[in-house]
Amino acid sequence: MSRRVEGQKPIRWMVSRVAMAFFVPLAAAGQETSPGFPVSSALQPEARQFDFWVGEWDVTLRVRQNDGSWADQHQAVAHGYPILNGKAVLELWSEDRIQGIKGFSVRSFDPQSDEWVLWLNWPQPNQAILGRLTGRFRHGRGEFFSEFPGQDGETVRARYTFSDVAPDRLRWDDAYSRDGGETWSHNWIMEFSRRAAVPSLTPGQADVPTFHDGTRCDAPEFRAYEFLEGRHSGQVEAGGQGAVTITGHRILDGCGLVTFAGTDGESASAWGFSHINWAAPLGQFELLTLTFQPGTPIRRFVTTDPDRL
Repeated sequence: MSRRVEGQKPIRWMVSRVAMAFFVPLAAAGQETSPGFPVSSALQPEARQFDFWVGEWDVTLRVRQNDGSWADQHQAVAHGYPILNGKAVLELWSEDRIQGIKGFSVRSFDPQSDEWVLWLNWPQPNQAILGRLTGRFRHGRGEFFSEFPGQDGETVRARYTFSDVAPDRLRWDDAYSRDGGETWSHNWIMEFSRRAAVPSLTPGQADVPTFHDGTRCDAPEFRAYEFLEGRHSGQVEAGGQGAVTITGHRILDGCGLVTFAGTDGESASAWGFSHINWAAPLGQFELLTLTFQPGTPIRRFVTTDPDRL
């Protein structure tokens, strides 16, 4: 079986890899548009639980102080984009200050594990690495967990919570436990107020949220995938031939890049998504991929050589 992409631009290995991974028949599922964006009729109800997150939001970030009090320290804007015909939600979070906090997440329901999977990238200068949380909604409240080693070798459990969800507002908070979940300490609280209903990433968009001038992550490794920025059109052969348009957007001020593969490169109606970053602490590239086909999970690939992804 031959598979290839022949683009109008001189694009390299990853365009071919992305297109091969994402090429699926576009007639695989019907669509609904009742929430204001395309939604596959094949999605189960649980896969719609994060629909409330779609929109543009003003964010007040409250930070716990050393004396235990709370202070409103940061103002930000969060964009929740519906992608892959409603199968997933992409978040781009950016503090108002150019040098402020920036973040990315993508979340999708995995019917095999019966839980939501969230992947995040909240980078420091030339330091970007993916984190993963899993969890569920109960009674309108979503709780998502991960574990990581603490400074003293203990296991630290993290919990992210979405609560108080209403059409025009919601609350997010984090908490950490070093005793297996017996007690929790809180660090951040985010309060969201809706600005707009359904944002969209469009091909050629110049003002992509979280991107300024690319200087936050400007090490050579972060430049390895810059060629994917922009719009690339071509043909894919995968047991049959079809047209593909791949649109790439640099995000996180150079610390990551997202792509959308489909007939027009639009984020909402794309049938393939990827996120690419250089994980400096691990010394390797990380690639997330997801297709719009129901039942397929988010996949993560790593390599020290981008040509081997």
